[in-house]
Amino acid sequence: MHKWLEKSKSAVFLAFCIVFASSTFAATAETSVVYTINSTKVSITNQTVDYSIVGSSTPVYTVTERFSPFRVVIDVAGATFGESVTSETAQIPDNKLVSLTISDLNNLETPVKRFVFTLADSQDYSVAAADSSLQVKIYPTAIANQAQSTAPKAPAAAKAQYPSVTDPTLDALIVSSEQLMTQDPATLTSNDASSSETDSAQDAFSFSGFKKKRISVDFYKIDIHNVFRLFRQITDLNIIVDEGVSGSLTLALSDVPWDFALDVILNLMDLKKEERFNTIVIYPKSKEFMWPERTEDNLAFEESVEIIEQESLIIEQSSSQSEEILKAKELLVKAQNFEKKDDYEEAVAFYTEAFEIWPDNPKIANKLATIYLVHLGMNAKAVHYAKENLKMDPQNRHAALYAAIGSANMQRIAEASDYFAQSTSGNPPMKEALLSYAAFSENNGQNEATLKLIEKYHSYYGETVDTMITKARVLDKMGKTEAATKQYVAILTSGFQIRPDLKKYISVRVADKN
Repeated sequence: MHKWLEKSKSAVFLAFCIVFASSTFAATAETSVVYTINSTKVSITNQTVDYSIVGSSTPVYTVTERFSPFRVVIDVAGATFGESVTSETAQIPDNKLVSLTISDLNNLETPVKRFVFTLADSQDYSVAAADSSLQVKIYPTAIANQAQSTAPKAPAAAKAQYPSVTDPTLDALIVSSEQLMTQDPATLTSNDASSSETDSAQDAFSFSGFKKKRISVDFYKIDIHNVFRLFRQITDLNIIVDEGVSGSLTLALSDVPWDFALDVILNLMDLKKEERFNTIVIYPKSKEFMWPERTEDNLAFEESVEIIEQESLIIEQSSSQSEEILKAKELLVKAQNFEKKDDYEEAVAFYTEAFEIWPDNPKIANKLATIYLVHLGMNAKAVHYAKENLKMDPQNRHAALYAAIGSANMQRIAEASDYFAQSTSGNPPMKEALLSYAAFSENNGQNEATLKLIEKYHSYYGETVDTMITKARVLDKMGKTEAATKQYVAILTSGFQIRPDLKKYISVRVADKN
């Protein structure tokens, strides 16, 4: 598992580490950023891979993470290979730890060279800039865990927001586990057991994917809820247990990863777990569980009545129209008829033909952008026609929103940011623009920006259950647990209709924090 799954209070689902903000790419476009990669170096030793990118100047870059499988994406602005470097020579030799793909993103204002590192489950990573080079290190997760476990303990005041519950049984379990962990390892194995056998067992755990902190436990007919409270202490994660979980357990394990011990217990008790952010939910296998809805990776947009009414004005009567315009209007009628039948491919064919005849009509361009974005999912086409509209009407915030969403879906982050800013510049700003901009910001880990946009939405249009949930979710991602809890309480008392499974999740979470 990777460190983004092991962070506690400040864990985020989409970890987005901006070394230089994505707006830097746009800002540096005018100065023609050029970063010549003169060489790359690879070193593989002791389950660690060191990869260096050596260039001609200080690199401007961003680091993002992707999941399923876990990937580290490094985008270097204005990067080009020098004479002695190619995509083939810059590769990492075949190994079981990491693989690399290199590509060019030439459709941005500033070209970007993208390095995508796909990590094995056993590996973690770090990225650092040193003068004119980038240093990427891929190393075993165990090293990161060891560094974390040997770090100075936080003072007692730092944990004040998590009040302890006195429980003699739980305290006894913790003391018993600590005593087992401090024993001489020789006493935990048979007299004839060799260190090689212990190493073999550790290798077996790692090979099976269990790499968490090791624990020793000795339970005898202990209530299962106390067992899970012990894991709460060990892992420092939120553990929510369904009310349908009950029973007692006897279990003795020595020097095993805690995630292995937890899986053993879940199998014994016929339970399942779901893990997200810094929270584990445990419930019977016979039940179903759903996490609260989150923003989808791709932004969506629904046509509003206002937009539909505006687009219907494309066909207007006038006695002074040229033959070309009249021909275009005939095509628009055909296009709208196909659109009413939800035959959008035929509709855009006629709209496109009409726009070729009547290219100075921004409403046709807007209609094409709408259909390509909303109904056909063709982001590039939507952006193209939105830009055509903006050439004729730079103040058209609907067109700016279409360009923003299409650019965001194509991962053109800097370009999308500019168009989103333009789409929300009105007074008042459009509802759709604020919500889409907030979703975009959250998807890219810009949590502070997300909160500001949600607050701006609330100031103009008031709170909704969806915006309140978004705010609580983002506060959780930022590690602001107390503020997130207050927001969840506000949701429960808001009077809004909440799905039963979501209401139960929030109720349990709030109870767990109090």
